[in-house]
Amino acid sequence: MVVPVVFLFSLKGARPDQALVLGGAFGLALYGGTLNWFAEIFGLMAVLLFFILALFPTIFAVVMGTLGKRKLSPWTFASLVAVLWTGIEFYRCEWFTLRFPWITTGTALPPGYLTPILGVYGVTFAATLGAGLVVFERSTRIAGVAVLTALAATCYLPRKAPTTTDLRIAAVQGETLPFRAYLQLSDEVEGGADAFVWPEYALPYDLRKHPAQLEQVRELLVRHGATFLVVGSRTDHDDGSWSNTSLIAGRDGILGTHDKNRPVHFFDEGVPGTETPAWATPLGRIATPICFDNDYSRIPLEAVRNGAELFLVPSMDAEHWTARQHLQHAELVRHRAAETGRWYVVASSSGLTQVVDPTGARIDSLPLFDPGVMMTEVATTERLTIFSRGGHLFGPATAIAAAVILVGTLFLGRADRKKSPGSDSTEATKASETHA
Repeated sequence: MVVPVVFLFSLKGARPDQALVLGGAFGLALYGGTLNWFAEIFGLMAVLLFFILALFPTIFAVVMGTLGKRKLSPWTFASLVAVLWTGIEFYRCEWFTLRFPWITTGTALPPGYLTPILGVYGVTFAATLGAGLVVFERSTRIAGVAVLTALAATCYLPRKAPTTTDLRIAAVQGETLPFRAYLQLSDEVEGGADAFVWPEYALPYDLRKHPAQLEQVRELLVRHGATFLVVGSRTDHDDGSWSNTSLIAGRDGILGTHDKNRPVHFFDEGVPGTETPAWATPLGRIATPICFDNDYSRIPLEAVRNGAELFLVPSMDAEHWTARQHLQHAELVRHRAAETGRWYVVASSSGLTQVVDPTGARIDSLPLFDPGVMMTEVATTERLTIFSRGGHLFGPATAIAAAVILVGTLFLGRADRKKSPGSDSTEATKASETHA
């Protein structure tokens, strides 16, 4: 909530040309500072990515500079601020070609009471509405503080945690280990398990084409009384292409698959999937979206609307991407769990392997980078949150409204430019007549 206040305060009274510079500087500082680990993944291309991301706060700033010259009521102006900021953020995260849902106002705060109603974009709207009321007019400052205080309360006051768990899930953490090493880590589980989850790319080949390993998986399940194993594997298609796939391998064969819908930008991760199924298993209807799939609101939402009662997620974050990247990534799962009201168990290559309850609270996790196995207890649920029933439409609605504001601002700016030369000419004529 601090960042919007500081940014909006810097824009107060700024002309559009000044706002252009301020918005660009803010964007580069924000994304360059929080996402400096981009350099570990993309090298020099990270600089270009920072400039692309900085375009969004720059557009916001220029619009604010144009609207700031209009005589608008404080509440109208603050509402325009909130709609525009939220809509641009939603577009950048969910609809833009290089969609990237990290470092947003809504995900900077912990999941709270508002998250299962309007999702992270509802939180973004409340935070920027409060910031606008605080910054632009003294008459609304108290109201703005009240909005921000109420939002903080919804995020930080404790929520009632689920009390019933009846499934034991073992999540294995390990980066680029051989098949036998994942088996050995799984065998460290004591007291039995209902299911296992291995990381994304744990088996960078199509497990279905290796009957001997499928048999070893079946033996693992029998030894521990487990029903199935969720594992990051791949699908080799007849045309020579492939897909990054999570498999639900049961004692009698494959119970279900999921092809990754959202490959990581600029990575070769095969043919993207187009569906987010929820598979019927003896433990309930299970969804297994992979890693980056869970960074977006839409994909887990689709899984829940397809009947998903529990999420078991293979994930991959390379160790050299740094601990900051791992921890930032891990936060997004908390918001997806709170939006959908579902348990999440994530098995990550080098972390963060974690379990998150339906309120978005992290119940347990493994230390970063160290191979190991986490045993946790979870439950399935069929209850739908308000977000799943219709609250998810709030984000797209703000994006459409923001587009209308942008178009309107373009016409206002054009009118101002046409008016200015005439105004200057009139003033010059008056000055000439006075001098004469």
